[in-house]
Amino acid sequence: MRIATIAAVLVSAVLAAQAAPPPIETVETGANRAFYVNGKPFFPIMAWLQDADRFPLVSECGMNATAGYWPKSSGTKDVTEYLSLVRKAGLYGVMPFDAHLKGHPALLGYIHDDEPDLPHQVSDAEVAGGPGLAINRKTPLWKIVDGVWHSWSVLDPLQGARVTIKLKKPVTLARLAVYVTTSKGLAVAKDVTFESDGVEILRATLEANKGQQVFDLPRPATLKALTMTVRSTYPGDNVWGSIGEIEGYDAAGKNVLLSPPRYEPRAWPPVTLEKYRKMKAGDPSRPVFMTLTGYFHPHFKGKFTDEQRAQLYPAYIRAADVVGYDIYPIYGWNKPEWIHLVSEATGILADMAAPRPVYAWIETSKGGQYTGSLQRQKDVTPTHIRAEVWMALCRGATAIGYFTHVWKPAYHQFGVPEQNRKALKEINDQITRLAPAILGAPTNRKTAMTIQGDGDAKLSAISRDCAGRLYVFAVNYDERLRATNATVNVHGLKAGTQVEVVDENRTIATADGHFTDRFDPLAVHIYRMKP
Repeated sequence: MRIATIAAVLVSAVLAAQAAPPPIETVETGANRAFYVNGKPFFPIMAWLQDADRFPLVSECGMNATAGYWPKSSGTKDVTEYLSLVRKAGLYGVMPFDAHLKGHPALLGYIHDDEPDLPHQVSDAEVAGGPGLAINRKTPLWKIVDGVWHSWSVLDPLQGARVTIKLKKPVTLARLAVYVTTSKGLAVAKDVTFESDGVEILRATLEANKGQQVFDLPRPATLKALTMTVRSTYPGDNVWGSIGEIEGYDAAGKNVLLSPPRYEPRAWPPVTLEKYRKMKAGDPSRPVFMTLTGYFHPHFKGKFTDEQRAQLYPAYIRAADVVGYDIYPIYGWNKPEWIHLVSEATGILADMAAPRPVYAWIETSKGGQYTGSLQRQKDVTPTHIRAEVWMALCRGATAIGYFTHVWKPAYHQFGVPEQNRKALKEINDQITRLAPAILGAPTNRKTAMTIQGDGDAKLSAISRDCAGRLYVFAVNYDERLRATNATVNVHGLKAGTQVEVVDENRTIATADGHFTDRFDPLAVHIYRMKP
């Protein structure tokens, strides 16, 4: 028996003892962006990309679904076998499309390839490497003319490396400049030559120092292609090295070799839309989810322009039935002061996606790849998690997902610290218990509920009617961590009405049409009353 098969059998045995959820017969999305499974309101609480041996942790933290699958995860031969493990774990699955999944009792929905809008740089520059030069896809050769001095192109091996810059029309050069890069243990370019049509136009010796080194040509050179050859190096422990930039200046001082890159999405909307149509044709009985990056929020400048965002994102949304996004202020950026983006981004996406359901992926710990050493990374606390979840809910989300993967100090799919696991359990149990109210109808009174804090404190709230009760869900999302006294106004609320503060063991007496409460930084309060 193959090792992978043995692993699948063992995982299956471990999960078999857990109760399977009710088999899914129908999944619908309806009024108020609500999900209905078998005709009953359902609030999806998802974990992202988990092997089956992590499913007990997912369940222990109060989640009811898992999203995503990669080939042969948990020793499975395909996504169908994997989804059966999901069901045995007492979960539902949001899976990549496979025709064999149709009618599976644990299939909550399908999901697009992750983040089709993820921007990456592309360039119109044509830069070719010579014979024997290994190309590093992370540092493409076009970076050598991108105008960014601190980016670089890896040349492996450095000695003898040849790079040719091909131009779309002839230019006349008076000077050439090279940005040398130096790193411990790496070779550094020393003697270089520049040629055009096999004719040498410059021979220069570079210093082993960072920064721009400029050389006047013996005479102006008109060319349509420029080849640099590294004739010798300052040796390092490794044979490879890099060049930051090659610049060529005309008589007026213009860099005529410059070719700035631009950003393009990972997959253009028409490609994503075609995949959506194929999924719906293959199985119209399940909704199709799609996770976007947070780049639809104008906070993230430098990737897409306002005009590009206005064109891209409505087109992506048309390719899905349920739309979500991921912004991790602390885990992804090490910036707790960006926590308000979760509230704002959910609101922006909800407006664009209406009437589709919207979800947000929420960070659960530090340990990210791109935020420096673990010692320098800031903690993601239970307060952060709870606030981010309710920021999303108070701006229209009707599903939540959690990103639990960490890379530091070592990779782990479920690297959530114990105190945050406990918080997740409490948050998710509360959401599950209050799901009928969260997914209920907006207050149908003549005037809407409003909430106002002292000064310019940032508060968000929604009101819902459910089973004859009025619920108000509210969060202080102020990134400046300001406490505030807030006034909640509800039309028709009589003085003396008792307002229950859910799960806080206290009540508040109302004045005529309103009541007040204290909101500490990032505090969440849930109010229930019978008008």
